[in-house]
Amino acid sequence: MKPRPSHIPALALLLALAWLLGPWAAAPAGAQSDQALYERARKDYQWLTSNPRGKVVYQNWQSLYDRFASIYTADPHGELASQCLWWMGRVRAGAWEQFQRQSDFMEAVDLFRRFINHFPRSRLADDAQFNLGRLYEQAGDKQQAYLEYLRLTVNHPKGDMAPQAKARLDALEKELRPAGDGKSIVEQAQKASRAAQEPAGLAPPAEPAPALAPPEPERPAEPSDPTLASLGEVRHWSTPSYTRVVLSLDRPVPYSTNLLPADKDAEKPRRLYVDLRGARLSGKIKDTLPIDDGLLSAARAGQFSGDTVRVVLDMKSLLSYKIFTLDNPFRVVVDCFGKDQPVTVKTARRDKAEPKTPATRYTSRAHKVPRGRAEAEPQGLGLAAQLGLGVRRVVIDPGHGGKDPGTVWRGIKEKDLTLDVAKRVAEKLRRQGGLEVLLTRSQDVTLPLEDRTAFANTKEADLFVSIHVNAAPSPKLSGLETYFLNLAADEESMRVAARENATSQRSISDLQVILKDLMLNSKINESNRLAHVIHRELLGGVRKHHEVDDLKVKQAPFYVLIGARMPAVLSEIGFLTNPQEHQRLTNPAYRELLAEGIARGVNAYAQQLRGGADLGGPPQVAAQASPRAADGGRR
Repeated sequence: MKPRPSHIPALALLLALAWLLGPWAAAPAGAQSDQALYERARKDYQWLTSNPRGKVVYQNWQSLYDRFASIYTADPHGELASQCLWWMGRVRAGAWEQFQRQSDFMEAVDLFRRFINHFPRSRLADDAQFNLGRLYEQAGDKQQAYLEYLRLTVNHPKGDMAPQAKARLDALEKELRPAGDGKSIVEQAQKASRAAQEPAGLAPPAEPAPALAPPEPERPAEPSDPTLASLGEVRHWSTPSYTRVVLSLDRPVPYSTNLLPADKDAEKPRRLYVDLRGARLSGKIKDTLPIDDGLLSAARAGQFSGDTVRVVLDMKSLLSYKIFTLDNPFRVVVDCFGKDQPVTVKTARRDKAEPKTPATRYTSRAHKVPRGRAEAEPQGLGLAAQLGLGVRRVVIDPGHGGKDPGTVWRGIKEKDLTLDVAKRVAEKLRRQGGLEVLLTRSQDVTLPLEDRTAFANTKEADLFVSIHVNAAPSPKLSGLETYFLNLAADEESMRVAARENATSQRSISDLQVILKDLMLNSKINESNRLAHVIHRELLGGVRKHHEVDDLKVKQAPFYVLIGARMPAVLSEIGFLTNPQEHQRLTNPAYRELLAEGIARGVNAYAQQLRGGADLGGPPQVAAQASPRAADGGRR
């Protein structure tokens, strides 16, 4: 949970060092690596823009931008600097055209202007100017577009983009000409264009821009090829109705997916494949990973072409699938969903108002929580209660662990506090509610975020509670807050999610694009309900002994909650960076108090499902499953 500073990839640092040591001739290996990386990125741009499945994934655009940017920032005055800056603008413009995000538009405009100012004699300067006009025209700002096209015809009258710019000027002039005055807007635009020129005069005519070269024929990748990412690991978790497959690579790559129908004649099952562009197989990868879980039969990885790895999932049955990416290191996560098995709970209350829908595990897609502050618990009977479902198995997730200490302040590590509180919560739930409780980790081990939710899914848990300790730049900030998965409602929620996800706020913004599609498989309303009950019990219990700020129930995009097939929440039990809460959190008695509040919240939610109304004391819940020892986390 400790904030991670942004960093230049190791390869970019090596390239920057090579440039500092001497000119191109003095460091041919480093220079060739730069050139190879640039050519690979350029080929991948052409692949991305022509691939309908690849260009709808925002991460593909972002990773491609980062690759050009790493070469540019390593040497902003090098021989590849102008080309990389040009392609950075093209990538941002393409992302804006695809996703219509204002931040991409503004950055594309800034990059093209920087190109024109820094490289005015480049043969691509008129292309950059034309792209500015096209961006503004697509955005609906026709007067600004007119100005940009006019600058091109004045500054680059012999450039190859001048005829296209003149054609757009003629078209826009007809649209902008006001009634009764055929020249006022045109003259105003010309005046603004002349004012924008430097006193030294116009730049010399630019040389014609070259046409983009077609992609080179595919060639087998060399094992040491520095331009290709390495697929180092394929992991999976499975149940008869759910499988998560994680593809781990050493750097971001663009990807695309396709679902192929079964071929009875060739005796081939239904197949879902993922193509990883700009990647190669490492020697650690097995050709086939048996799964055979009722949903998938196997995962197969192969070098589809010289620079593309294809991972094929052979299906037995499939209802839907979702794909998202994680960073540090880069992973592609594939969640496959089949039809849920019916669940019956003998102790659950069933009344006459119960709907006739079969009691499948929370499969309704009828209601979603809108973006905004989660100030109120959902009204009425929850879906789980309507279906007569109860709580039998709970997974408690101690945040961080192993190589990931989380927040560290004054010698105290978040990972140790969350594990201690989680164990106390588990013990109380087993003793008070007779619930079966599993821990994602019961020791100080490293556990990736995607493993935690997958563990809860494969154990068919009814609830998932992730416990964390907060941190903030200001030591004055303190209090308790509880989150459920949804689009972030405010800047503070974005900050917390970025910290817990160990990523940047820009990546969190990217994640929200993914979440718009993932929401259909997330138990938003039930998670909202669970978050309010736990937060109420936790806050009320602590306030009996201490003054503590109520930071409310909020919503944000947390990787650890994505894909959960049960109500799932994340509890921030205090700020380690606040001196008073730091002192409290180091006290075992205070951690006992926190654990009691969380356990009371889980039990209270379970009692709500059974129609109980008395939340004033520990609920009397009949045992539904014999307690089992906590799972160690890694399977």
